[in-house]
Amino acid sequence: MKRNIILFVAAAVALLSTVSCSRKVEYEFEAYATMYGASYSVSEIAGEFKLPVLLQNATGSDVQITVNVAEGKAKEGIDYEVLSPVNGILNFSGETDSLDVVIKIFDTFKEEFTGTKDFTVSIASATNGVNVGIINQTKVIIDDINHPLARFIGSWTGDMTGFFGNWPTAPTTFTISADPEGDPFTDLIVSGGINPYFVAAAGANPDYSAKVEGETVRVLAEQPCGYGDVILQGFNAPDPNAADSYDDALFELKEDGTLVQTNAFGAYTPSGGGFYEIYLGGAVFTKN
Repeated sequence: MKRNIILFVAAAVALLSTVSCSRKVEYEFEAYATMYGASYSVSEIAGEFKLPVLLQNATGSDVQITVNVAEGKAKEGIDYEVLSPVNGILNFSGETDSLDVVIKIFDTFKEEFTGTKDFTVSIASATNGVNVGIINQTKVIIDDINHPLARFIGSWTGDMTGFFGNWPTAPTTFTISADPEGDPFTDLIVSGGINPYFVAAAGANPDYSAKVEGETVRVLAEQPCGYGDVILQGFNAPDPNAADSYDDALFELKEDGTLVQTNAFGAYTPSGGGFYEIYLGGAVFTKN
């Protein structure tokens, strides 16, 4: 697909310029409250953990952000407890740009497979003229350590390399969690960290649905990347220039416990006919 890739480069440069300009206009002078991502995966034996709430473009004024915690399959007092803030209000003072919701996970059911459970932390409101951002809630997924796909579930870190150079070889972290609504033997959720340039440049950190085939995690192609019409698109080779068709984004679990990205994939805009960035295959990730 070498000829097509050359066209993609030209399209991507124009699109990146557009994104850069639009982000300046939209965000530079506007303070907003946001969660870090749409989902957060935590083990049922994790104990306490912190979920950050971010104040972007802080103005130096004091701001109160109200957060709500809503039960899902996980029940408060049985599966989890909110330790802070007790009153549901985070007080941002001056230039503070990040505060945590502190939650304790109970390990009552650690000896049995009860399946994946979840609850949701959301931003209800903010004071002093601060807007609530697009990523205003996070689904917290409590992973069962006895889950049949436990070998994949967790946080993974490794270096990814961008084909165009917009994302130079640099570390990224993403999470794989069980899909609470899916088949426990095949269905997973992969966080937006697999598309690191898009997270950094556009602030888009969506969840992607994935299927397990043997030891391969197949992140399904053509899922929204969280910005405009941009979708996830893979190639059937580690180098897009060597590919002759599209595919899902593929990750294979090796015998040494590492997870290897086996093909190239990236963020594609159908309307623009180009990629924002393509990540070359071969990246190796280790479980945190």
